[in-house]
Amino acid sequence: MASLQDDWKTLYSKTLPSLAILRSPAQKVWPVQLDHCFARIILDNAIGIDEPWTSRLASPAIKNMTPGQLRKCITLGNAIVDGKEDLATLNAISLELRGKKQKPGANNKRKQETLGPTNNEASLQKKRQLSIKSVLSSPRSAPGSKPSPPLTSTSQNTRSAEALGNDLTSLITTSDLSSFRQRVLLALCQIPRGRITTYAALSGYLHTSARAVGNGLRNNPFAPIVPCHRVVAANRDLGGFGGFWGKEGKFAVEKAKLLREEGVIVDMGKGKVEGEIWKDFR
Repeated sequence: MASLQDDWKTLYSKTLPSLAILRSPAQKVWPVQLDHCFARIILDNAIGIDEPWTSRLASPAIKNMTPGQLRKCITLGNAIVDGKEDLATLNAISLELRGKKQKPGANNKRKQETLGPTNNEASLQKKRQLSIKSVLSSPRSAPGSKPSPPLTSTSQNTRSAEALGNDLTSLITTSDLSSFRQRVLLALCQIPRGRITTYAALSGYLHTSARAVGNGLRNNPFAPIVPCHRVVAANRDLGGFGGFWGKEGKFAVEKAKLLREEGVIVDMGKGKVEGEIWKDFR
């Protein structure tokens, strides 16, 4: 139950707002950006059906939802993330249930969003970068400090990496990280969901040492969207995560959870990961 609640909260309060601000191509139009708006739309369509969700469920929703209701909302939210459900249509249904009409000028705004950036592109790009930093990454550690714990994530966050596209690349390349760490993180973005690579494979691609790669991953400020959890040791040991090594590491369980959510087989008893090593870096 607690896991379902965490998944639901992450979905409506972090994943969807970040994709909206980044104008993910998963939706032609993002009519809302605020977390409570996403919650309203999904709750109305998944639980309310023909009336506002508040007519069927006491507030706050997350504390009163049954496991079945949580699963319905998570399923619908994931469909929005994947572009299988039209958010604008769902929003219109929700507003109609509440006897509301869209604000004048909404269509013009949607057209503008669909057509692309305005003359304030630099300002907008900065806003996007700040947004994804704040909602999808763990706090950045200062050089020489103890590593920050990785953001414990559900599959919604790791799946949304593909949808971020060039915005994620821009986020890395315009950060204040060293050029080497930027190269390491950009290489991570190539690793497909459900695949694993090794520190050795990464170092071969980057023409450096496995140890240097490990150090470059030690404080990944954009985890798990930039998937350092997909890197394991050459012998398929679990490797490091959040600055700690091996199956006894402080965050080993979190790394195993992220990999399993992506379909990778992990044997925590042995601290081993199964699967072919991915090396198709370009």
